[in-house]
Amino acid sequence: MTKNIFYSLIGFASFVLIVLYIGFFYISASLPYIPNDLRQLVFSQPTEVFADDGSLVYSLRGQQYVPLSQISPNFYNALVATEDSRFYEHHGIDPFGLIRAVAYMGKRGGGSTLTQQLGKVLFFTYRSEFLRKFKDMLLAMQLESMFSKEQILEAYCNFVYFGGTAYGIEDASQQFFSKSAAELSISEGAMLAGIINAPNLFNPFSHPERAATRQHLVLTRLHTVGLLSDMQFEEAKADSLVYVSRRQRGNDYVDYVLNEAATLFGTDAVQYGGLKIYTSLDPDLQRMAENAVSDGITRLEASLDSTGAPLQGAMAVVSVASGEIKALVGSRDRVPGGFNRAVSENRHVGSGIKPIIYYTALEKLGLTPKSVRMDTATAFYAGPGQPRWRVRNFDRIFRGPVTLKWALMLSVNLISAQLTKELTPAAVVEAAKKFGITSPLEPNISLSIGTGATSPLLMASAYSIFARNGMYYPPVCIKRVQDASGVVIHKALLRFGDQRLDPEKSYMTLDMMKGYFSNLINNGRIIRANGFRGPGAGKTGTSTDYTDAWFNGITSSLSASVWVGYDRNYQMYRKNRRGVTGSFGAVPIWANFMKVAQSRYPARDFTMPEGMQVLNVDRITGWPTLNPARSLPVVVAEDDANDLRNLNFDIRGFEDDAEDFIDEFDQMTPIDTTNGDG
Repeated sequence: MTKNIFYSLIGFASFVLIVLYIGFFYISASLPYIPNDLRQLVFSQPTEVFADDGSLVYSLRGQQYVPLSQISPNFYNALVATEDSRFYEHHGIDPFGLIRAVAYMGKRGGGSTLTQQLGKVLFFTYRSEFLRKFKDMLLAMQLESMFSKEQILEAYCNFVYFGGTAYGIEDASQQFFSKSAAELSISEGAMLAGIINAPNLFNPFSHPERAATRQHLVLTRLHTVGLLSDMQFEEAKADSLVYVSRRQRGNDYVDYVLNEAATLFGTDAVQYGGLKIYTSLDPDLQRMAENAVSDGITRLEASLDSTGAPLQGAMAVVSVASGEIKALVGSRDRVPGGFNRAVSENRHVGSGIKPIIYYTALEKLGLTPKSVRMDTATAFYAGPGQPRWRVRNFDRIFRGPVTLKWALMLSVNLISAQLTKELTPAAVVEAAKKFGITSPLEPNISLSIGTGATSPLLMASAYSIFARNGMYYPPVCIKRVQDASGVVIHKALLRFGDQRLDPEKSYMTLDMMKGYFSNLINNGRIIRANGFRGPGAGKTGTSTDYTDAWFNGITSSLSASVWVGYDRNYQMYRKNRRGVTGSFGAVPIWANFMKVAQSRYPARDFTMPEGMQVLNVDRITGWPTLNPARSLPVVVAEDDANDLRNLNFDIRGFEDDAEDFIDEFDQMTPIDTTNGDG
C-alpha cells in the first residue's frame, strides 16, 4: 500500500514537472523578440497625434536618448530608492516585493520591479491575458540575462512617462526645469522621481502641493536607505524649486486629446500602445487662438490693479458646420500637463446663460423678440425659509417697458429673472441640457444671471447651435484612432445632427444676439474697433463680483468662447476702480482672434429660415415705427408680423413680487443706455 502511494506521488510529481516544462516553453515561445540594443525599442511605434489636414502635430516619445553617464545620479538614485530598492540585488523579479504587494493588496506599492515595468511598456499589448503576469516575469528575467543593470536602468530612464508631453528623463528635465538631465539637483531629481508613480496626480504645474508632498516622501526614502546624509536631506527639503516658464512643444489641444484617448483606451495604451490619433485640430487656428489669448491677457493685465496673481484666460473654438473642436487654449502661457481652463467646468457664466433663457421663453411662453416686459425693481421668491432675492441691473437703471431684443442687448437682469420665474429654474436647467451643457446647474432663480458654472468648450458648442438654426452636434476632437498595426479601433459616429431647437425661434434668438454687434451699444463698437467687420452674434457674461468675464460669439463658420479671470477668484478691477466686464475683458480677445480667423473661415450672413420677416419696431413698445432714434430691427414669423393682435398691449412685469411700484407714468419713461453688460 505504501509502495503504491509512493509511486503515485512520483507519477504525479513527474506529470506536474512535465506540464510546467511544457508550459514554460509555450509561454517562452510567445514572448516578444528582444533586440540586442534596447535603444531600438525606446523609439519604436510612438503614439502620434495628427491634425485635421493629416499633418503630424505631436509624437509621444522623448526627443533625445541620453546615456546613463549623462543622467544625474540625483535622479536615478531617487528612482531606484522609491520604485525598486532591491534593483541591484534581484534578477528581474523581487520575491519580497511580490509578498508585500499580496499581503497589503497593493496599498504599499506594487510588486513589479523596474525591469518588469520596462518590459511591460516596451512590449505593450491590448490583450488582457490570464498568463500576462507570468509572461512579464519571464520577460524581465530574459532582459536581466541579456543586459546589465546599467543598460536596463538607462533604457527605463529614457522611456518612462513624466506627464504632460514629457517622455524620458531628458524631456522631463527640460520641460520642468529647463536644464539637461545631467544638471539635476537632489531636490529636482527627487521631484521627477516622485512624478513617475502618478504623472497627472503629482504634476507640479497643476498640483504643486501634492507634488511637494510626494517629493518629501522621496527625499525621506533616500535618507532612510542611506543615500542622503542628514545635512543633504535638510538642504534638499529647504531647496526652493524654480520651474521653467518657457514655451514647450505640444499644446492644450493635444493634452485634451490625450486625456480623451486615455478615457477611451486606458492610460497605458496611450503612453505605450503606438496609437495613431487623428483629430479635428486646425493647427493654424490653434496658433491664432494662442496668440489672441496671450496678447489680449497681457494688454488687459497692464490696465488692471495688480492682485499679485497672474491673470488667466481661455478660449474654445468649434466649427459651426460640424461641431468639431478646432482649437483649445487653456491658459495664457501653456504649461505641459497643466490646468486646462478651456474644458474645466468651474467658472460662473454670467449673462452668457441669457440667450438660452430667451430662446426657452420664445418656445414655452409664446413670446417674440418684440414682446414687452417691465423692467422695474422686483424681489423674487428664492425658496422656503430664504429671504426674497432682489436682483438689480448691471448699470443700476430701471427702464420701465422694454422689448425682449432690446433687453437682451442691454443685458437687463430683471427681465432675465422674470422670464426664469415664469419658466421655472428647473425648466432653464433642462433647456441648458438641450444645448449640450452637461455641467451640474442648480435650479435656483439666481441662475437667471449666470450663477451656474461651466466651461468655454461647452459654451462654444451651445452657441454654435444658434448658427445652425437649432441643429445640435456634440463637440468632438478625435475622429479616428488606429492601433500600431494600422487597424482602426475607434471612429467617430456618422454625424447627422440632432434638431433640438425650433428653427424659427432659434433664428429669432440669434437675431437678438446679432444686436450685440450693433453700434447701438458699447459691445458692438468695441468689436468693430478691434478690427472685426463681419456679421456675427453673441453675448457677454460678467459675474456679479467681477471674478469672471466672458464673451461667447458666433459667425456663420465658427463659434468661439473666451473667458478671463484669476484662478483664485480674485476680483478684476481697472486702475480707475471700475470692474472688468465681458465687453472690456473678453470681447477684444474674441474680436482680434476672429478678424484673422475669418481669412480661413469666412463670416457670411446667417441663413434665415423661410416664413420669417424683418420688422423695424420701437425698441420700447414693440410697435412698428419710422422713428430712427427708437427703431430696432427684429425678426418674427410672418404671421406675427401681420397680426395686429400682437401689439403688446399686455405689458407684464408688475406682479405679486413687485416692489417700489412707480406710480407716475412719466417716471416710467424708459432710459436708453449703451453701457449694459452682465
